[in-house]
Amino acid sequence: MQLKFSDLKKKRVVNVLDGKFLGYMTDLVFTFPEGKIQGFLCLPKKQLFCKDELLISLCDINKIGDDTVLVCLKNCDKKIDDYGDNFNE
Repeated sequence: MQLKFSDLKKKRVVNVLDGKFLGYMTDLVFTFPEGKIQGFLCLPKKQLFCKDELLISLCDINKIGDDTVLVCLKNCDKKIDDYGDNFNE
């Protein structure tokens, strides 16, 4: 499957473990110069200027549908600042 990021960021993100709507994909996290995608940032409920972006690893994505991305997150409290440089671990 090929997706453009512009199409992906329009999709809703839902946690399959509890059915909660987490927000929308807002950005992509990748390594440089390797160019490996580490995950996505998800901004809760279209809030602007919010520091509560969730980091969603590629391995946490269950399915990408027509309008929704299903993820399996046991701990939805992980914010971008919680990972620092250890996002891949």
